[in-house]
Order: sequence, then C-alpha cells, then structure tokens
Amino acid sequence: MNIKKYFGLFAVAMIGLSSCSDSESFDPAVAPEPPVPNIIPEPPTIKPKAMWIDAHANFEKLATKDGIDGELKKIKEAGLNMIYLDVKPGNGYALYKSDILPYCNTYGDVTVTRDYDDYLGYFLEKCEELELDVVASVSATVFGFRAESGANQGFIYDNLSAWYDKCQVRSVNGEDNVGKTINICDDELQSGAYLTPASPEVQDLIVSICSEIVTKYPKVKGLSLDYLRYCNNEGGYFGMGDVDLNGYASYWGEPKPELTEIITETGGVGPKYAKWIEYRSATVTSLLGRIRTAVKAINPNCEIHLWASGDWGSRYGIGQNWASKNYKPSGFQYTDTYSKTGFADLLDVFVTGAYASKVWISEDPTTVWTVENFVKTWNNYIMGDCKCYGSIAAYALDASKNLDATYLCLKNTDGFMTFELSHVNNLGLWVSTKDGISRYEDPSSYKGGDSLY
Repeated sequence: MNIKKYFGLFAVAMIGLSSCSDSESFDPAVAPEPPVPNIIPEPPTIKPKAMWIDAHANFEKLATKDGIDGELKKIKEAGLNMIYLDVKPGNGYALYKSDILPYCNTYGDVTVTRDYDDYLGYFLEKCEELELDVVASVSATVFGFRAESGANQGFIYDNLSAWYDKCQVRSVNGEDNVGKTINICDDELQSGAYLTPASPEVQDLIVSICSEIVTKYPKVKGLSLDYLRYCNNEGGYFGMGDVDLNGYASYWGEPKPELTEIITETGGVGPKYAKWIEYRSATVTSLLGRIRTAVKAINPNCEIHLWASGDWGSRYGIGQNWASKNYKPSGFQYTDTYSKTGFADLLDVFVTGAYASKVWISEDPTTVWTVENFVKTWNNYIMGDCKCYGSIAAYALDASKNLDATYLCLKNTDGFMTFELSHVNNLGLWVSTKDGISRYEDPSSYKGGDSLY
C-alpha cells in the first residue's frame, strides 16, 4: 500500500469527523435540507376592465366609423378589455335595430347622420376584432329627456296619452300642498321622465326590450341594467301615484294608504313609511327577476349586470336593495321582512359605484364616501351572492387619484369600470388609467411617484 495515500485518506476521514460537534453526531441516514428555490409569485388574475360609453356625452363623436374605431383603439391601448355600451339611453330610443323603439338619431339639440346602419352592431364587429367584450347597457325605467333648451323629448313624450298615467309620481310637501302630487312629466325639477316599475305594462315593455337585445345580438357578453329604480331627484320620494299606492295595498293586503300615512304633512316619516319602503324595493326586485328569467331563457350565458351607488345605506330611498337576502339591516326605515327584497342573487355582476372624489379612507375617516371604503365593504352586503366590479367617476378625479382608484378597484373587487369615455378624454386620464392597471397586474414594475416606469 502507498503509505502516503493511506495517511491522506485517514486525514480526510478525521477532518470529516471533527466537523461534527460533540453534541450532535453525524447521521448518514438524515438527508441535508434542500436549497430554498426562488419562488416566482403567480401574476394577478386578468380581470374585466371596462370603459363605460355614455350615449349622450359621445353622441357626435361616435356617429362615424372612424370615431368609433379611434376610441376603441385608445380603450384597447389603455389595457382595458371590455366596454359598457349605452344602447337604450334615457330618452327611450334605441341605439340598436329595434322593432319596439325608434332609432336614436337625435339626442337633445343634436342630430347626427351616421355612415353605418347599426350602432350596437358596428361596435360588436369592431370589438370582436380587438378582443373587447361588450356589455349592452339599458336605462331601464327612463324613457324621456328634457333638453337644455327645455324641450321634452323621448319615447314617453311621443306617446304621452298611453304612458302618462304609468309615470312615476311624487308628493309635494308644504303647508299649501298637503295631499298633492306631481307627475314626473310635469316636474320641472327633473331632467328625465321615469316610468313606474309597478305598472305591469311598464314591466312588459322593459322585459321585451331586454329580450330583444339578447335575441338580436347573441355576441353581447352581458346586459347591464341602469336606473332600475325609483327616481329620488330634487324634491322627495317617488311612488305616490295610483299605480303604486294600489300596488302597495295589494302587496300588504291593506287598504290603499293616504299620502300622509307615508310622508306626513310636515315632510316627516308616517306610520306606513317602512312598509312603503319594502313595497317599492320588492317591486324593483320582482322586475329584475322577470328580466333575468327572460334573458337566461334566450341565452343562458348572457350575464346580468346592474350598476348602483356603492352607498348601500342610501338605496332604500329609491327601492334598490342590492344586498343579499341574508343581509338583515336595522333602522326605522326597514321592516322585519325588508331583507327578502335583496336582489344580489339575481345578478351575475354587481357594479358598485365608488363615485367619490376622495380615494383613500385616510383622507377622511369620518365618511363612507371614499373609493377605498366602497371597494372594501361591498361583500358585507352581497355576502358572496354574485361578483362585484368596482367603478369610479373619472370626472371627480385627477390623474394621481385616478391611478390609485383604478388600482384599488382591481385589487379589492372582481373587475373594474371607469365612467366614462368623454371624461377620460376631456381630463386626459388615459395614461393614469393604464398605469393603475399595470400597478395591479405587474406590481414589480411599479415604483410609485408620478410615473410607474
């Protein structure tokens, strides 16, 4: 044996033994810990990110193919992947090929000549090319419009004798007006004319419009219901006409109430106020149920969306209980059975209107009116019954706030919508919208400050 080799092997063995401390002997049966791998986090889920396109605000701009093409290109380049397209706006006319409603070539004081035949049809064609989903929006109960010139315009005013007694009515308070009401068509405080959802004929009209859109345009991803509610603008609660008061009597199995049993002579809460609140919410929920049943019978894959203010606590005033039926509120305005009017289970997507000018709760902890609050509290009410997209009012935000608000919606809800195209254009919010999306979808690139990159 080579003696030098022998002593070399012996020395190596002794070094190995000395590396084990006296208190911990080496055990060859125990494998060493494997190295910790570099774990790359999963990227955030790509969520729906939508631009709302209002018919009136963009009426002239979108009267040509070039106008539509240009706006859709900007929408796509900003990182958005969906649009909410207003196809039955508040004048009660149609921006699609309808057999029920007149086609809308005039809005207010503006008349356009288009270089295409079908507004919704052309949008669907171009959005398919750009891989943008389209949700068609319907102003459900609004069928008339008062132009800036003061002229009345729209479906109701074209057919006033047929629809006047089916319009929403409010009480007029004051010592000289006890027991008096005013029809919304005659109400100069209102900019729109609402039909009452309590009327069977009105319900039939709205359901037929929704069914027509889904039937004629099977490529729409969903149907969004806007203004599915009672009006509550400038001067009190609506739902005081004979159609609603008789509906109240039928719903509760009671005599038709006096107006002052709901709202007192001095404008206070009457003894039947809470029952009236439940009745109106139940009426809206019933109509939504009819719409859902009709739409799903035609196209089970067509989603039902509804936008409403994120301030749930104020929605009782317009009959819009977007909560789960399992959510049971307390307060003078609620009956013990009010929760059964919740309609979250009838929706595929609730779009919560986080339309606040303050973004972060820390800006004002004393108010619910912050974007952060609304996008973090929605499920306290919905309780998992449907998805929720956070939406923001672009007109209330500068670029920095718009970036933060966009990010908060995507982080805390199932999707995002910005309202709306004309405001994003006028305020130059395209870059901040894109940056807000990137902040959520590619957080490693976000460095804070004025710019992401």
